[in-house]
Amino acid sequence: MKTLYFDCFSGISGDMTIGALLDLGLEFEYLKAELKKLPVEGYELRMSRVVRSNLSAMKFDVLMEGEHGHDHQHHHGVGHFHRKASEILAMIRDSNLNANTKRMATDIFTKLAISEGKVHHIPPEDVEFHEVGAVDSIVDTVGTAIGFDALSIERYLCSAINVGSGFIHCQHGVLPVPAPATAELLRHATIYQKHVQTELVTPTGAAILAGVVNRFGNLTGFIAERIGYGAGTKQFPDFSNCLRLMVGEERSQAAVAGSGEVIVIEANIDDMSPQNFGYVTEQLFAAGALDVFTVPVQMKKGRPGHLLQVLASAESSEKISRIIFKETTTIGIRRHTVERSTLEREFVEVKTEYGEVKIKVSKLDGEVVNFAPEYEDCARIAHEKNVPLKKVQALAVNAYLKFT
Repeated sequence: MKTLYFDCFSGISGDMTIGALLDLGLEFEYLKAELKKLPVEGYELRMSRVVRSNLSAMKFDVLMEGEHGHDHQHHHGVGHFHRKASEILAMIRDSNLNANTKRMATDIFTKLAISEGKVHHIPPEDVEFHEVGAVDSIVDTVGTAIGFDALSIERYLCSAINVGSGFIHCQHGVLPVPAPATAELLRHATIYQKHVQTELVTPTGAAILAGVVNRFGNLTGFIAERIGYGAGTKQFPDFSNCLRLMVGEERSQAAVAGSGEVIVIEANIDDMSPQNFGYVTEQLFAAGALDVFTVPVQMKKGRPGHLLQVLASAESSEKISRIIFKETTTIGIRRHTVERSTLEREFVEVKTEYGEVKIKVSKLDGEVVNFAPEYEDCARIAHEKNVPLKKVQALAVNAYLKFT
């Protein structure tokens, strides 16, 4: 599946996204021709190769009549005209853009209208776009959708996002970074603040992510075929103000089948509250335990107790032993080395009508012998969509069987 990865180490804006898409190979003349399908006039487009702290990137600008370009990453007062969300959405719907481009552009503006409306207590359709509704930002957003469609992107992933810090001055007054609408759009993303004290994510940039990204988080396996850099307008002395886009394929990291040695660490416990075992288990897994389980046992003098057993690599065994001593009531542990044989394992993502679910697949000599939907994915979807867990699990199994 052709996948695009947003690497937002310096935030994101609409013009940075288009710049990176042009750097990836989007044809500039095609972009201009498609944008002419919108009933928007009075602007020109410019692309130029620039350098940001020794990093070569593509700069994209929308030039209004009588102007020489905008600083899109922190420009909050375009104000050539105001348009309601309903008018912008109608403009996109009634254009001659293809269906896929219309869908993405509509999703982006709808997300933006909902977030602005929620912040300002206005119905989404009545939100007037001052910063985002101006010509240059409409072009940025729809142009981004045109680029995604032209590159035939099927799936979107996004890194943790550097949002910047400090305060911005805009039509609504002095606001903290990220601005309220931006923060609302990034609710499900991982954000951080580093390197510079300025705004790095614009509402347009956040809306693009909210409108298309399938998963926020670290890459677990990705093969990049092409990489593009889009430049922001702001320049910093020792920090590259760019958005990096990578196009390639996501590959699950398969655990190789075979045998090897692991350490079994165990302790008998008969004087600790059973409630504490859940917490101890979490701490052990966080420290790198391969598996943790407890077995009810009968101790000396007939007392009931538990045998705590942990599987660990040699490298993590000492750290895990210390956690057992610190978090349980045991005064002694046993360690011994055992041989372990494992099947080859990998994760495959499937689509269901309620969302995407990972399937854990186990193979022997390349042949699938077991598969099961990940419980956490199914439970999350069941909770979010208010459907029975077993229905989500069954749909995921059926989707995998069709996939294979």
